[in-house]
Amino acid sequence: MTTEDIYNVLTDAISSTIADEWLIARVDVRMLTDGQDIEFEGTYLTPAGEAEQLPTDWPVEVAEAVQALYLIRVNEGHPHANRLQIDLTAQGQFTTEFSWDQELQDEDDHFANGGTVREWVAIREAKYGSSL
Repeated sequence: MTTEDIYNVLTDAISSTIADEWLIARVDVRMLTDGQDIEFEGTYLTPAGEAEQLPTDWPVEVAEAVQALYLIRVNEGHPHANRLQIDLTAQGQFTTEFSWDQELQDEDDHFANGGTVREWVAIREAKYGSSL
């Protein structure tokens, strides 16, 4: 699967999920456990300017496309990223932004190693100054 194929899978999933008229959609993707655990969260903007939650209960092929994209980026030597933001207009134009979120990675590592929520709350507050 090429990068272009992957982006087609992602943009098709986003646009086909929105039943209403819309202007732009944003999907935030969290890539955890070295890209093996994929989580989606999204919103879209209506022509009236209302932000609506974007349903992200997509087929497994969408998560697999993100996993493939993660591996392509690793193999091509791109900087590590555990977040991907996709903005898609109703006209089909899209942008992507990859980023690294250390707090997200610390949380993922903590729970992957059997840590508890109580422990994570204390660690997060001490390290990042905020609790859940």
